[in-house]
Amino acid sequence: MKKVFYFLKRFLLPHIFLFITVLGTGVLAASASGLGVPLLVKYVFPVVFRAPDGATPELLEIFPALLELSPSVLLMLACASLPAIFIVRGVAVWANAVMVNVLGIRILETLRMAVFNRVQELPVAFMEERQKGDIISRVVADTQNVQNILSTIANDLVKQPITCISALAAFIWLLVQSGHGILFLVNVAFIGLAAWPIIVFGRRISQKALRAQEGLGALNAAIQQNLETQREVRAYALEEREIRDFRVVSDGYCNNYVKLVKYQKALIPVMEIVTSLALAFLLVRGKQLGMSLTDFIAMAGALYFAFDSMKRAGNAFNRFNEAQGALQRLSEVLDEPNSIPNPETPVKLAQPVRGDITFRNVSFSYNKESGLALRDINVHIPAGQIVGLVGPSGAGKTTFASLIPRFYEVSAGSVELDGVDIRCLSQHELREELSLVGQQALLFTGTIRDNIRLGKLDATDEEIKDAADAAAVSKFLESQKQGLDTKLGQGGAGLSGGQRQRVAIARAFVKNAPVLILDEATASLDAESEREIQESLDDLAKGRTTLIVAHRFSTIRNADRILVFEGGRIVGDGPHEQLYRICPLYKELYDRQGIQG
Repeated sequence: MKKVFYFLKRFLLPHIFLFITVLGTGVLAASASGLGVPLLVKYVFPVVFRAPDGATPELLEIFPALLELSPSVLLMLACASLPAIFIVRGVAVWANAVMVNVLGIRILETLRMAVFNRVQELPVAFMEERQKGDIISRVVADTQNVQNILSTIANDLVKQPITCISALAAFIWLLVQSGHGILFLVNVAFIGLAAWPIIVFGRRISQKALRAQEGLGALNAAIQQNLETQREVRAYALEEREIRDFRVVSDGYCNNYVKLVKYQKALIPVMEIVTSLALAFLLVRGKQLGMSLTDFIAMAGALYFAFDSMKRAGNAFNRFNEAQGALQRLSEVLDEPNSIPNPETPVKLAQPVRGDITFRNVSFSYNKESGLALRDINVHIPAGQIVGLVGPSGAGKTTFASLIPRFYEVSAGSVELDGVDIRCLSQHELREELSLVGQQALLFTGTIRDNIRLGKLDATDEEIKDAADAAAVSKFLESQKQGLDTKLGQGGAGLSGGQRQRVAIARAFVKNAPVLILDEATASLDAESEREIQESLDDLAKGRTTLIVAHRFSTIRNADRILVFEGGRIVGDGPHEQLYRICPLYKELYDRQGIQG
């Protein structure tokens, strides 16, 4: 419940004037329905349909000036009051519906941007611990669900209670006027009976909604994984297994959703049964008490509007409970503490940045359950030095390199750039001084030019062309009709692995950052492609502090220095010739690759 009010405050208050408009039109529509229609039947209809005994209608007794009007004018005014009320009601309902949808889309925009912005702020570890499909489900499906619910709550939980109160006020007034006030006490019992399923079903709906939203997240994650691994699925003939696993996830989601719908839809028939019982009692008891037809129709109308608005308010309350599941999932993103925050008063690096890197007593663990991935690392990398990072899989090479852009936070010690602890720098300024080329060249949908420009958003066309030439992108552009303006699909579809890697290298060239990190940048390429791209990487490394996470020793042939990792420690540090003589692990790894050719 607190989360709902927190979300209402956070995402509704920015649109308070629009919300007030929704409330105003809702109140007008509610009053016209719950109060206007019953009173119309009670006071105006008798003016049109005069009693056989010629008794003066109550309306004319209340407003005696109307008796001075001619019967034809009085009749026209009485008949005109009916469309007048429904015109007011219709315009108010239309305006309310439009404003509710406008409010809903504004809430959706604010909420979705808040979640997406938070995703950009949270550490890389947060993304790695969760399935991409589930995060997508939270950003898209959960925000849509909350938007629908918040706009419903903002409308129906205000409009419907007002309708109910207006109708009950009319009902009580009519009962008092008719002298049958005792009937109100009996109908209070029916109102209590109508409220019971709203409360009971609401609790169940909250539980079922959370399971349904989790199931939808799992469904999206399964689809995402299948689409990203289509080559492997086909290569290993895993289609049947994928279909079987997807059916299990889909069945789980459908079963949870069906349970949710059962409780959602059960409220309507229960409320209609209670309404019919209340009207039947009113009819029987009204007949016994000698109630006139006009009085009965007016009271029945008021009672119907009261119960109908309760039904709609109950449905809104159920949606309110349904929101708990989506809100809980969104809160896991919005309320997730940022373990790598920006400093309140960031330090500015002296310009130009040299690229001097120091690790002081650094230890790091990915989480509390796992052991240390790095331990007691002390190393200084002077500006402009090219350093190779080698070692067995899981030794800590990539982790070491990932601490420099502060993708992860050190568990102990500090990492410094030009003598400044990187925790004292804004993450944006820190990463502006770094270029990263990874094993998988991830390109964005757009043109080749757009992808190169990501390294420097204000780069000129001449700078982009120079970067493309330096990375040998221009060599394969001859086969592309539109050259740099060739459009790429998702992930760089339309280019080979080597071509995508060249575009990523061109991006690093145009950025021209003083620190370069190459994380197995050629590991996924064949020998010939690696040889071609290695020349571009060698050019890119010149004059920069360069860290090369190496799988193939051929990629570090120009390294000034090599760090050898084992079990999270640096067990060797020096040039190739020295390490080959004194570091058994390095000699073993090097000779093993030599045997393989």
